[in-house]
This record gives sequence, structure tokens and C-alpha cells, in this order.
Amino acid sequence: VVMSEAVAKKKNTAYYINSIISLIIIFGFGQLPAVAPLTPLGMNLIGIFLGLLYAWIFVDIVWPSLVGLLALMLIGDMKPVPLLNASFGDQMVVMMFFIFIFCAAIDQYGLSRFISMWFITRKFVQGKPWAFTFIFLVSIFVLGALTSASPAALIGWAILYAICDIVGYKKGDGYPTMMIFAIVFAAQVGMSMIPFKQVPLTVLGAFQNMTGMSIDYAKYMAIAITSCVVCAILLLLICKFVFKPDVAKLASLDARQLDKDGTALVLTGVQKLVLFFLALLIVFLLLPSFLPNGFFLKTFLNGIGNCGVVILIVAIMCFIKVDGHPLLQMKKAINSGVSWGIIFMLAAVQPLSSAMTADESGIVDWMMGILNPIFGGKSPVFFMVVIGFVAAMVTNVMNNGALGVALMPIVWSYCTANGIDPQLSVIIVVMGVHLAFLTPAASSSASLLHGNEWIQTKDIMKSATPVVLISWLAITLITVGLGSILF
Repeated sequence: VVMSEAVAKKKNTAYYINSIISLIIIFGFGQLPAVAPLTPLGMNLIGIFLGLLYAWIFVDIVWPSLVGLLALMLIGDMKPVPLLNASFGDQMVVMMFFIFIFCAAIDQYGLSRFISMWFITRKFVQGKPWAFTFIFLVSIFVLGALTSASPAALIGWAILYAICDIVGYKKGDGYPTMMIFAIVFAAQVGMSMIPFKQVPLTVLGAFQNMTGMSIDYAKYMAIAITSCVVCAILLLLICKFVFKPDVAKLASLDARQLDKDGTALVLTGVQKLVLFFLALLIVFLLLPSFLPNGFFLKTFLNGIGNCGVVILIVAIMCFIKVDGHPLLQMKKAINSGVSWGIIFMLAAVQPLSSAMTADESGIVDWMMGILNPIFGGKSPVFFMVVIGFVAAMVTNVMNNGALGVALMPIVWSYCTANGIDPQLSVIIVVMGVHLAFLTPAASSSASLLHGNEWIQTKDIMKSATPVVLISWLAITLITVGLGSILF
């Protein structure tokens, strides 16, 4: 007890010290002399940005984000009403809020477990251990895309534990050790497949606010899904030919044994209805990229925008009654599904990111003075390779959403100065920051991974290091190759 109190006291002390440091950076950095082409406003904005980044990594997300908004009012030359309109009133922030609510309904009706069970009970994988493993991981990729990494990983682990119990694997055996990591990898990278999820929407929102440009969702998903499929195949090859676990026990597994009460693979009418709305949401968000100009549905969808599409689906689900209750119960969904930290971070990022690219700050010109000696005369592909590598490596020691936002000014400054379309670089960054496994600080799912009793830190490092490097290379090659065709 004495030791635990000492540890808690040490953590509290570190918390307050880091909080003070972040506040000093936010409000004190701008007091330093401005170095041309930076202006005093630019110094203040950089201080707010660096202070928030420090706080998001070492302290917390919610209250530093609120302090960042206050700092923009006090030293960032922004008036309260326009600032709040550009933060909590921003369409990306509102869209994120309603996406969380919608995803809560998917979890509420137990669709996540059904999706995973449906994949692994296909007849063509029975008696084929590696085919079964691949389909199992694909199901986790899909769950990560539809929900988020942490719940997808937890569901995957629950199924893995049941499999181990049936076939006789124990803690420390090669196959479950490998799969504990592989499931987190699939859940984390799978979360990047859909651009209107947590981290992608945060980074793309910062990019859109800086540039006024928006990434085509359909093209993004074509690159992201291709990357995820290739990463899944590469992961399977690494597992089979490098880690080489004993998979013989899986040959006799019939995954239908996992459905002990006979209900996991039976969809109720309500579950089918929720799946219908999930499909409708994705279709409505992607349709404008394919419909001809002037078509009434494209005009309608463009008229309400992506945020309006999500609000429309949520409103319809709230309208429909099932057993006397709304299909989507708003209060319950908000309480269980909304990650407020992400909402507050995005609310702070949106106005700050647009302010940093304004000519009055001088930040873009200053950054180009730094980047030109490094990338000057080099090809755009070289820049994309380097920025993707930075994203994939640094994300393993800091918050992935914060890192993605931090890299957007670099991407925008370099690409605009050299007349390069920044969209592929943005996609590489978004995909790269999902390769977050090496340390507990990398992501919420990484902290779950490092706390799992079925795997040791040395096993995580041994597994994650080659997988991160190979995945980064695959994502870069696919984005450059496929992107050159699509964009």
C-alpha cells in the first residue's frame, strides 16, 4: 500500500510539472524574439501548437485543448464568437460527434461479434490453419474500420482465448503470442480504412482547414483498403515464414464450436436494420464521387455535405421505434460511444491549423526555409517516403492523432512551395500514424497490447519492429503507385 501511494504521488507530481511546462510553452513561447519571416503572431501560434502537443503527449487531451482555445482568444488574435464557430461549430467536429453516436449503435446491437464470427466460420477455412488465420485477421481489419481499434482488439482477443481453450493452446505458446499482436495490428491499421473515423478525420480536418482542399473519400478508401489487404498478406507471410508458430492444433478446429448458444451467427431483424443503415451511410458518403453532375441525388448529398449525411442517418434511426424505443437511443449512445478527448482535440486543432497557414503568421515561409535544404531538388516521391517514415516511427512514441496534425503544416508548406498535389502525402501520413504498436504511448490499443498477460514486451518488440517497417514500405509504394492513377 505504501509503495502504491508513493507511485501515485510520483505520478501526480509529474502530472503537475508537465502541466506547468505545457502552459509555459503555450503562453511564454511567443515572448521570445520573432525570427524573420516569423511574426509575433506566428510565434504565439507556434507556442500554442507546441504547448498543446506537449500536453497531449504527457498530460491530458481535454483541458489542454480548452486552454488552447482560450490562448487563441488571448494571444492568437481570434475573437470568441468566430473562434467557437471555427472549433465546436466546425463541420468536421460535428461530423465526428455523430459518427461516434452511430458507431455506438453498432456496438449496442452486438454486430461486432457477429461480423467476426461470420468470417471465421466459412467452410473454406476449416482444416486450413493459415487460411483461417488470414480470414480471422481480415475480420478484425473490418471491425477496426467499422468501430475502432480498442473494441475490435478486445473482441478478437475474446475469440482467440475461446479458440485456445478448445484446441489446447496455452499462454506462452507461439500461435497465441503471435495472434495477440496480430489482432491489435489488424484492428489499429483497419481503423485507417474509412476516412470519416477518429484519427483520419482529425488529420484530414486539420488539412482541410489549412488548405481549403478536401480529400476524395472514394479515392482515399481505394488506396487505404488496398494497403490494408496487402499489409494483411504481408503480416501473414511474416507470421508463417519468420515467426513459424505451431498451427497444427488448428487443423481440427470447427469455428462453429465458438457459438455455444447458437445465436452468434443469427441476425435479428433489428440487427439487420442497423446493418442496412451502416451500408446506407457508407454508400451516401461515397456516391457523390461517382454520380454525374446535375443528378438529383448528387445535388442533394452535396447540398447537405458529409456531416449532413451522418446527421440524416442518425435522425432517421432516432425516428424509428423498436419495441417502443428509438432504434438509436441518443442519450445512451452519447454516454457510451462519444470519445470526448477526440472531440476536444479536433475542436482545438481546426481553428489553430487554419491560423498557422495565414500569411500574417509567416509560419509557412519559415518552414520552407527549414525544408528547402533537406528536400530541395529531391523528387516528390522522396518527400513522401521520408514523411511516411517519420509518421510510422514517431507515432510509436506519441499520440497518433496529434502527430498527424503536427505533420500537416510540413506537408502543406513543402507541397505548395513546389507545386505538388499534397493529397498523396496526406494519405501516407494518415496511414502511417496507425502503425502504432511499439510502446504503450503509441495508441490506446497499444496500451492494451502491452498490458496483455499473454504476451511479453520482448515479443512485442520482436514482432512489431519488422511489421511496422514492412507495412510502412508497402503503404508508401501502394499510395505512390495507385495514387498516381487516381489523382
